[in-house]
Amino acid sequence: MHGRLDKLSAVVTERLSAAAKAGQLEWPVVRAIVGQAVDEIRRIALPAAGDTAEDDGRGLGRALADTDQHPTDTQAVRRLVDEMAAADGRLGQIALELAPAFLSDQDAADTVLARYANDIGTDVETALTARRYALTGDRHALEGTWL
Repeated sequence: MHGRLDKLSAVVTERLSAAAKAGQLEWPVVRAIVGQAVDEIRRIALPAAGDTAEDDGRGLGRALADTDQHPTDTQAVRRLVDEMAAADGRLGQIALELAPAFLSDQDAADTVLARYANDIGTDVETALTARRYALTGDRHALEGTWL
């Protein structure tokens, strides 16, 4: 939830206020409200570099081509890094859907992520790293990967 705490706080505050007005502010209700808000915000797409409706996932290819043509252009390199992080975010969101946040890394790897990693042509640690990035939204989670 790193990087999304403002959004989470706003959503939880709004829903808790509504529950309080309705006289439903007991611990199980509070827990359900917070859990639902966290789940919803985790499902919100991570920020992507030039992610637009017209992009159709071709942003990474364009960023690679731009970097190949202009290897010393820092803006082109920055766009490439942003697109790579966006791609990792998309992979991580799929991994998170397959192996929900309540599963430990080991349980996630054992139950489904090993097969997912094999299917997409990567290793389990990369799939777990992308899942951690989707959980937190923090690019530091991607350190040590191809990024």
